[in-house]
Amino acid sequence: MSVAGITLRPAAPEDVEFACRVSRETMRGHALATFGTWNEDDVRQRCSSNIAAGFTQIIELKGVQIGIYVVERPPDHVQLLQIFILPDYQRRGIGSSLIERLLAEARAANLPLRLRVLRVNPAFELYQRMGFKVVQETPERYFMEHPL
Repeated sequence: MSVAGITLRPAAPEDVEFACRVSRETMRGHALATFGTWNEDDVRQRCSSNIAAGFTQIIELKGVQIGIYVVERPPDHVQLLQIFILPDYQRRGIGSSLIERLLAEARAANLPLRLRVLRVNPAFELYQRMGFKVVQETPERYFMEHPL
């Protein structure tokens, strides 16, 4: 499925504030429910590091920034680190469309696609519907992989 008007662009250092805001708006509640805390400094550091490493892309819908898409590509797999979409734009098929794109890339490279998700995050159900399987668990998270 493809969503019209969705584009990705590489994140730049000036996107750190936006990346932090998206992280806060999408994940703060899940982090508080899971860990009982939210550390803005840690989030800022992670956003800055991922942007500096070239892992982060900004999701835009018809030119409006709506989320962040963070992917790492080590030699043996593709790792979806974050796909955070602002609440007003969720449940429109945008995340699914981007994951399908990434799955096609992973299949073409003959590599598994992996991700991790907090147990309290409803995205877990989406990942299951898309064919991801739990390969490891902790009390806080599921580690999932899409079979080739």
